[in-house]
Amino acid sequence: MRRLIIPAVTALAALGACQQPVTEEPAVPGAETEPAQYVPPKQELQPVPTTVMKPGPGDPLVEGNNRFAWSLYDALNDAPGNVFVSPASVSEAFALLYPGAAGDTATQMAGVFGFDGVPAEAFVGGQYVLNHAVTADTETAKLTIANAVWLREGSALQAPYRQAVEDIMKAKVALVDFTQPVAAAKLINDWVEDHTNTHIKDLIPADAINPAMTELILTNAVWFKADWQSPFKAEATYDGAFYAPGGEITAKLMSQTLKHARYLSRDGYAALDLDYAGDDYALTVILPDAQDGLSDMTSQMDPATFTKLLSDMDGAAEQRVHVVLPKVKIEANYELNDAMMALGLSDAFSSDADFSGLIEGAGPGDLAISKVLHKTFLEIDEKGTEAAAATAIMMERAMIMQPMEDPVEFRADHPFLLALRHKPTGMVMFMGRVEAPPAAEE
Repeated sequence: MRRLIIPAVTALAALGACQQPVTEEPAVPGAETEPAQYVPPKQELQPVPTTVMKPGPGDPLVEGNNRFAWSLYDALNDAPGNVFVSPASVSEAFALLYPGAAGDTATQMAGVFGFDGVPAEAFVGGQYVLNHAVTADTETAKLTIANAVWLREGSALQAPYRQAVEDIMKAKVALVDFTQPVAAAKLINDWVEDHTNTHIKDLIPADAINPAMTELILTNAVWFKADWQSPFKAEATYDGAFYAPGGEITAKLMSQTLKHARYLSRDGYAALDLDYAGDDYALTVILPDAQDGLSDMTSQMDPATFTKLLSDMDGAAEQRVHVVLPKVKIEANYELNDAMMALGLSDAFSSDADFSGLIEGAGPGDLAISKVLHKTFLEIDEKGTEAAAATAIMMERAMIMQPMEDPVEFRADHPFLLALRHKPTGMVMFMGRVEAPPAAEE
């Protein structure tokens, strides 16, 4: 079976995303009624092509995701402290949005995420097949991902878009009362928490929902848990020095000697694969030679060299390697608006956005992304790894900016009258004339 490589800094970079069937949502405490379930409009639909390429080495959607993985990490590289993101979760959330995009907006999305690696008519089916290929549900390894489309009550998805995301991509579709932001946020956050083994909480703040403007929220949730193929022994873990940028600290360091591990040594760094049980997943650790060499190493990488390294790891020679790895626990929270715009999604956040394929009655410029929210969790210990991530794309009615006309000139630089009046009654309370204001003091 083809091995999926997962770099340490982007632990889910090579993973696609998969929708699994979900149960009905419980009622929101304090709400009078459960949110209405989405009832699709009765329209005659054309068949959606589902003929797709079978995922394998060099799959274009995987390659696109992995290039995006480095681009996203690089865009967040200046953030202080640990950085941990799920490119697969972000990419899958945008894949859920992509069938409703058109024009330059769709072109920009395709370029950023590599969606144009497959023919447009095969994208939805190809994404689903890839998603299904990377999931797991065994005693030693699990990977689940869920998608959902949360739509304002009273709105309706366009029929082709609904068919794509609900029937083929298997996303949950539900109507939500966004005029009640607290209840709406709780409903969505409970769904995210349920699909990330409770590790991602409060993804969407209630104040991020605009009661009058929020039309659509698309969410993706990822959960991964697997045991090491060769677990570290707890008795071999010791307190040792870790040379952080701010100075030496003491950390819990795990240690073992692997008899057969894929290892590459490159100019300035080395890379090692740590396999998980079942041989479907691996953690790739990319380690600079110098204690302070991470910045120099990353500055020499780009999406092409990063994906080439991952590809090379598949065929790397197995060697006997003594491994020292710190126990890790990271929880991270990002608003990705600036990062996504910097990567090329400028139109999607502006009145130039064209999401005319999403909602009935919405044309180009009517909807735009207001926020992209992303939370992650990572824990690495002697037994294995658990990771979770969730992404929310929040869509609002776009503010249409009218062209500004030249202002009317009103220069009160000569005598004038004034009247101070009570507006509700029109009664003039004060009136006067200004012939000459006080002279300015020198």
